[in-house]
Amino acid sequence: MNEKTKESKFLDAINKYAEQQKAQITQEIEDYKNTKIEQATQQGLQDAYDLIREDISRRKAVIVNDLAKKELALRNELFAERQTLADKVFDEAKQRLLAFTKTDDYADFLRRSLAEIKEQCGTARCDIAISSSDDDKRGLIGDVLPDARITVDPRILIGGVTANCPERGILMDDTLDSRLEEQRAWFIETCSMKVV
Repeated sequence: MNEKTKESKFLDAINKYAEQQKAQITQEIEDYKNTKIEQATQQGLQDAYDLIREDISRRKAVIVNDLAKKELALRNELFAERQTLADKVFDEAKQRLLAFTKTDDYADFLRRSLAEIKEQCGTARCDIAISSSDDDKRGLIGDVLPDARITVDPRILIGGVTANCPERGILMDDTLDSRLEEQRAWFIETCSMKVV
């Protein structure tokens, strides 16, 4: 072989090796670039997912807060409606009780109430309190409890009596006012008037 051919083969071998190295380096660069692009894409997707999740959580919290406010407003409205209804029912009941105090049946009611007080207190002296509208019933009270001290109690608005028997430690409230208030509590409890 001549010198030129050897030289040519040597240069071809060097060029071939250089091309292989170039191809290998180009492939490594391409693989590195693809890996970095894949990592950046995954990180971008994760960041986007995190932002979307935060936004959804924020929006969910706003919706829950709005719903809670609306529910509270509706409960307050319902409570006010129920209170108005209860007040209306008990105002009507109060008017009927006031009308009842003008009947003969009311005098019978007072006699039964006073008989119960006499049974509880016996011969001990009692202080009886009445409403100002029952001032004309002093004689009826005196017939059942002759030794009773009778006073007018401005807290009794409808009728009935309260009795205080200090010797026996007995306090009794048989007013129509307290009976009506007891019925209010019962009415609200049993007529599904509670706001839950």
